[in-house]
Amino acid sequence: MVEPHPATPAAPATTRPQLETPETGVTRSSDALEGEVVVVQSADVATVDDVDAATVLEFLAWGRRKDSDFVNAPEHDSGPRRPMSDVLCMANPLTEGIRSAQLDVLEVLLPSRSHVLQLVAFHNESLLWYHGSYSSKIFSSDLDLFFAEYRGNVRHDQLNLQWLALLFSVLTGSMTCATSSVCRAWGFSAAEQSTLSSRWYEATVMCLNLAGYTEIHTIYSVQAIATLTIAAHILGNSNSQSVLLAAASRIAQSLGLHRLEADGPGDSPTVDQLRKSEAGKRVFIQLCTQDWFSIPFSETYALRPQFISSHIRPLNCNDHDMAVQPEAMPTQASYCNYRFDIAALMPQLLDAMAGSNTMYTRYEQVLDFDNRMRKLATASMPTFLSSNAPVAAEWPAYVGWARRSLTICASHKIIMIHRKFIGPSFTNTAFAFTRRTCLAAAKTILREAFVAMDEAGPVLWIEQAFSVAAAIILCLDMLHRSPSDKEFGEHRKLVADTVLYLKKFERNKIATRGVQLLSFLQQEIGKSSTAAESRKRGRNSQGGMQSRKQARLLNMQSVIRDASQNLGVTSPVTSTTSAPTPSIEGEAEDWHTLIDLLPSQIGFDSQYLFDSFFQN
Repeated sequence: MVEPHPATPAAPATTRPQLETPETGVTRSSDALEGEVVVVQSADVATVDDVDAATVLEFLAWGRRKDSDFVNAPEHDSGPRRPMSDVLCMANPLTEGIRSAQLDVLEVLLPSRSHVLQLVAFHNESLLWYHGSYSSKIFSSDLDLFFAEYRGNVRHDQLNLQWLALLFSVLTGSMTCATSSVCRAWGFSAAEQSTLSSRWYEATVMCLNLAGYTEIHTIYSVQAIATLTIAAHILGNSNSQSVLLAAASRIAQSLGLHRLEADGPGDSPTVDQLRKSEAGKRVFIQLCTQDWFSIPFSETYALRPQFISSHIRPLNCNDHDMAVQPEAMPTQASYCNYRFDIAALMPQLLDAMAGSNTMYTRYEQVLDFDNRMRKLATASMPTFLSSNAPVAAEWPAYVGWARRSLTICASHKIIMIHRKFIGPSFTNTAFAFTRRTCLAAAKTILREAFVAMDEAGPVLWIEQAFSVAAAIILCLDMLHRSPSDKEFGEHRKLVADTVLYLKKFERNKIATRGVQLLSFLQQEIGKSSTAAESRKRGRNSQGGMQSRKQARLLNMQSVIRDASQNLGVTSPVTSTTSAPTPSIEGEAEDWHTLIDLLPSQIGFDSQYLFDSFFQN
């Protein structure tokens, strides 16, 4: 059984949550303007004691609620029905025309009921296991209500547009992650699949903005944004998605999702209450996972484990009956729960590295967390995720997909743990373990990615993104090997195979940009190998010794020129009045221009790759 991560210990009974300022807190249902009547709901005062009374009253003056009761608050189970706080908002006549035009667009983008049901069923069965951002049982009931009560009319004046955003995000995920053969079976052409994926993503954001989601906080906006993540990177919307996820995290905190607790011995919640509570936990750990997996790129994190409930890890159960299952049994929550345990290592590693002052002590931390990760991937892994265990006939189809995805994800996280020492590992034997480990992890990623795809299964963005990361590791290794080495030829072939693999995903922005980058690196490594051999022959004839600070291997001006021509990116303006000697600074600017064409999820930002390629 996977234990809750030690980064989130249970707080003693006498410890109170850290008080938040009015600027950082909880749900604000409407503007608290001067003279406005603020309605105090029972959920706000039911558990208020003298210590918190002043804070609660201050929040009410701001039009917000402290310690929001997510499970019992009616606005979080209104489904397609417009919540009362939304109805009370005054329409702005100056923007009503724009709103009407946007609703027109949403109306023509929503597919037929039969297509909606097909796409939702695919998401529930083939994608929800991967992110767990909403309850399939609750959402299906809400969808029935949408068609029965509102006739699928997006212009209905009582329709909850935040819920409609969730619907569009579910459709976006299905259309983006389905294979071409599945889309054809639904009746969508390849051109439609590409167009609708992007337009439905935009429709989700449009619904959120129309609903004023930053002011009116409900669970539906959080679920919609978290659900979008599975499609955003494939569509090339990584930057906007990172901003949306940050907003969703703040809204989730204002709803109190980070404080959701396990039921006590005397508690007896109904099945519906339990389902709602677990849905809140599931979407919150998805936000945590995304935040913590982004640490290698941002070098920070927003959701701090010490201020999150120690019982935030969802129960291992399915939506339809909410019956708790053993950890070895696959459910809609199990994959996300285990991935959450892996993600929880990342903030601990960052904190440990920040507290270390030498490369030696920082590397000790890396080795420690490498060991923790390996234990998670072996002793703590649920049986159904182990590739060595047989697949039971009654298990859902996603078990096979989950095993493959986890192997790729876990291997990538090993690389991310060693990330700071990958560059030094090529020149300093003290870090040789990192070089061996990352090469092995990279080959594992590519081996799993190259396995023939299940045409009935989903296309998951991590397979292409992490393949690019793996190929970059191999390129770095080739730059520090002689072309005559056996490994040089093996790695060159693997990189070439990666390019061929990525070319299969024509609609995938990560794959497309990865092909461009790896192709350029292949060409330049080939040129550099030839030049290195020439220099070696010259040194041998003169009896010279190779300098450790060898000449830079890549002609970045040439790479940038080719990248600009192929990708339509404007090159930095170069002065024609002088031809200065190339410098590290100039090459750095060129390198940033190229590598920033890739999303940060591959695991290596421009500064990291520049340092690795040129500072040796």
